[in-house]
Amino acid sequence: MRTVIAVVTTVVLLIAGREAAAHGAAEEQIKQLERDRQDAFVRGDVDALERATSDDYTTINATGRLSTKPQMMQNLRQGKTKVLWVKLDSLKARVYGNTAILTGEYRDANVRDGVERRTHALFTRVFVKSAGQWKAVAYQQTAVQSAP
Repeated sequence: MRTVIAVVTTVVLLIAGREAAAHGAAEEQIKQLERDRQDAFVRGDVDALERATSDDYTTINATGRLSTKPQMMQNLRQGKTKVLWVKLDSLKARVYGNTAILTGEYRDANVRDGVERRTHALFTRVFVKSAGQWKAVAYQQTAVQSAP
């Protein structure tokens, strides 16, 4: 009986360890997807962004403006929006089955309609895994106010 209990306990611990490792790997994959996404913005790789973004994607920027995937892609293709550089910090990914939530700190320099701006915001991005591929479905930024 002790042998059976020891074997069952060992199997349960091995399975739990594998599940934890797989969960950790998925969290790292989500963080890398965000890094890749931001690199695509800087490179102006609209096709890569289009493939990594769900058709029903929405984003709310730091000023509270809502836009959709078609609007975002049109602005990028027309050169209305250009990201010069991005810095991501404090990334935290949480995976719940086929849904992942990523939070972090975002800084960039961008040009919008010919005017250069800097953004410093906290953000939340939601990814959903469908047909084996993670896609961004929503994004929201909140501006970080400078200390007085």
